Amino acid sequence: MDDSWAIYIDIEGFSALYTKMKGDAAIWGLRKLMIAVHRIGKYVFPEPPERLFAYQTGDGFLIVSDFHESNLDRAASIAVVIMKFITSFGIFARATIAEGGIAGITGCYAKEVLNDSCDGDTSVVSMGRGLMTIFPVMGTALINSIGLDKRAPKGPMLILPATFRERLSSNILSHNIEDTSNIAIDWIHTDGDLINEIKTKDKLQFPSPNNLESLLKNYIAKHNPPVEWICSCYYMGVDNT
Repeated sequence: MDDSWAIYIDIEGFSALYTKMKGDAAIWGLRKLMIAVHRIGKYVFPEPPERLFAYQTGDGFLIVSDFHESNLDRAASIAVVIMKFITSFGIFARATIAEGGIAGITGCYAKEVLNDSCDGDTSVVSMGRGLMTIFPVMGTALINSIGLDKRAPKGPMLILPATFRERLSSNILSHNIEDTSNIAIDWIHTDGDLINEIKTKDKLQFPSPNNLESLLKNYIAKHNPPVEWICSCYYMGVDNT
């Protein structure tokens, strides 16, 4: 998988939610994110060549395609559905879409460590009565998607390199992000046949665009996030927040 697309998606403001609400809202959001990723992989795209690979990374997931795809509608639609679904609980996600390779790297780890794997599972290693968990993969898909996230403005955005726009259909609404070479997908108002197909198969329900806008505005009124966060809502077609 040298040029697979990769979605990096996590719970926006996870650390703040965890601190302010004793972890309840943050963990609840992560639980819903996990459900969404699993259902899409299991019920919508379970077989090659469309199958997906997903890896938890702290408060988020890396979702990787099996092969390179010249059209990026599928990646964008998956991210849009998940972000709409998470928002229905008054919690927001943040995502990027990049490309790159991913590979298993446990074979590069020290044998003295892997020899202590628990029940043959090399992702969990014993340290006496303690445990070490090992992340099994690495590659440019992870590096590029997380790097894109770090360079972008704060907020519940879905971010792609601007060069990807020509590989998206016209129903995927997007805006140029000011002073960057990236675009943001308006995930609130983007719709289409593939999004509806994913929603039907995975049974992930989410509100209408108007209700999603209201949830976003209510969140801003309640939590008073930084100005940069509020300004980023323009890229979701939400004004006067």
